[in-house]
Amino acid sequence: MNDVNTAFTGSIPEDYDRYLGPMFFECCAGDLAERAAAHPARRVLETAAGTGILTRALRDRLPDGTHILATDLNADMLAHARGKFGADDDMRFEVADAQALPFDDQAFDLALCQFGIMFCTDKVQALAEAHRVLAPGGRLLFSVWNDLEDNTLPRTVNALLDEIFAGDAPAFLRVPFSYHEPERLRADLREAGFETVELTTLEGECRITAPRQAALGMVTGSPLRVEIEQRGDIDIDRVVEHVAGGIAAAFGDGYGRAPMRWTVIEAWRDTVERRS
Repeated sequence: MNDVNTAFTGSIPEDYDRYLGPMFFECCAGDLAERAAAHPARRVLETAAGTGILTRALRDRLPDGTHILATDLNADMLAHARGKFGADDDMRFEVADAQALPFDDQAFDLALCQFGIMFCTDKVQALAEAHRVLAPGGRLLFSVWNDLEDNTLPRTVNALLDEIFAGDAPAFLRVPFSYHEPERLRADLREAGFETVELTTLEGECRITAPRQAALGMVTGSPLRVEIEQRGDIDIDRVVEHVAGGIAAAFGDGYGRAPMRWTVIEAWRDTVERRS
């Protein structure tokens, strides 16, 4: 799993955390952490932890004595995440691919992933790895974005990118919204070994503090930046200004809100294994 869609490196982690975190991820992380806290778990694994937005919410909500291991494919993202924790936090960070976890079987009671599974090239393998490292009775919690049609700001930004790139826009912003169909999720989870699955679709609002900040987050806070820079046909500052102007036209020049929709999936590893 090593391509442009997972290239959260260089200055991307800082822009991701500064702009996209408050806009999209912090409220979703709070919800997922509350769900995690609803059932006791002493050994917790987070994959695709990124800049530690969910990690911080977990540490704030889970009881003392809960050990959290946060992993991500990108060392730069984890380095940013580490800065949110002190020496007294019972935390560990490790670079790891969610599709090939370097951990023993049944090593965790709870596994979590916030908006990361969509970037896995083999999603069933990533889910199977989560199943493998969970103890019997263990729980998997993860979230996915719903369709672009249900998420107004990213849909608007995609249209703005199509404008400035004359219909040949970089593809990255479509990837996060490409894995949400309930039938496929259930089928993939079953193939990975999970029998008991619950899906909950949630609706909220992303918070736009200023159009240019939103544009910086969308353009420079993700691998979209890498795609644009690799193409080299349009300067990235020009893309940011075009997107900022379009966001202002759609949502206002100052503080704005846009509807968003995502799904939380909760799956359990059975206490009695299936026979093949």
